[in-house]
Amino acid sequence: MSTDAEAALEFPEPEAVGVRRRRRRTVIALAAACVGLLALVATIYFSPLLPLRVIEVQGNELLTEQHAEELLGDLYGQPVAQVGTGEVRERLREENVVADVSSRIELPGTLHVNITEHPPVAEVHQDGDVLLYSDQGEVIRTFAGAEQLEAEPYATAEISSEAALDDEAVFGTIVSVLGELPPDARAQLDSATADSIDSVQLQLEDGRTIVWGSDESGEEKAAVLQAILGSPEEAFDRADVIDISTPSTPVTR
Repeated sequence: MSTDAEAALEFPEPEAVGVRRRRRRTVIALAAACVGLLALVATIYFSPLLPLRVIEVQGNELLTEQHAEELLGDLYGQPVAQVGTGEVRERLREENVVADVSSRIELPGTLHVNITEHPPVAEVHQDGDVLLYSDQGEVIRTFAGAEQLEAEPYATAEISSEAALDDEAVFGTIVSVLGELPPDARAQLDSATADSIDSVQLQLEDGRTIVWGSDESGEEKAAVLQAILGSPEEAFDRADVIDISTPSTPVTR
């Protein structure tokens, strides 16, 4: 006759207990994975083993590569994961030419920077230099001395009125008007003048004068000018002066 120990029966584990055990193992495994992931992220974020080694700048024309390198140079050597668009924007914010900035990191140590620039709408010749202006009236690039030839590809209208250069309001009106024009229309301009904020005139390269007037209804005037420049009408081609100060009824003479 067997003893009680020998006679003991092994009962199968209840299903609920097995489910709880498997669930607990799953939770433990997920927790371990999360801890490992956090440790990896922390290592990448703080590790000096992944420093920023390369900065690639795109989208810049007026902002030179050399100047961009000077502005961003102190980012080299920083943990690459700590360098974001905010850090880049902070270093470029004083540059009038920069309209917007975005960036992305490429491991192990490259920062890609994409710059959107304000387009130049006007130029002023001053003391042997060429100054390019945005439609906000800010200097976005200066071509000094022998560098003047480098300004030619930008095809901006020269602001030639002395009154405009001496009067901030008049100057602001002129660059605002130039900013309303589409690039292909702006490229056909030779100069822009004004004696007051209501008397802006644009001189085309072919010699015709566009009487613009004030900066009111700028979008409508720009559309009218664009249509006139592309029109086959002889009246517009033969005219010396085209007055679009009232855009609904342009006048030629």
